[in-house]
Amino acid sequence: MSRLLILSAGAILALTSAAPAMASTAPAMQPLKISKECSQYTGDTPSFCTITESNLAAIPAGTKIFYYGPVTGSPLFSSSAAVITVGNGDSAVGYCVVYDTASPPLGTCAFHAGSGTLAGFQAVVKVTVDDKQIWHWDGGYLLGAAK
Repeated sequence: MSRLLILSAGAILALTSAAPAMASTAPAMQPLKISKECSQYTGDTPSFCTITESNLAAIPAGTKIFYYGPVTGSPLFSSSAAVITVGNGDSAVGYCVVYDTASPPLGTCAFHAGSGTLAGFQAVVKVTVDDKQIWHWDGGYLLGAAK
């Protein structure tokens, strides 16, 4: 029994000491800053917002972000599949949750896949809105072949 405990403790110690090494091999995320206006967002499925500014050339101003629900019209929050559609097969898919009852509204979006110029796109962004009703995404991204 004590031999099993020693072996288990040794295995746990080996895994814990390897964790920082594995984490350090993760690619560095690049900063992502996007602003969008949502004057045409209706809450219907799909609804969309239009990007007005982006620091990522692969997602230029004028790009639409479509929201497919399941929750797009609640006064409390939205919880939705999101698709960034640049055009010509260039797109990225993810999921957003925004707490509309927060003051100001606050949320998170995470993107896990893309195609065309957005192949391998992964991102995690904080969602905020300013007093001019411009929505902001601030976070980080990876772009390239997914592994």
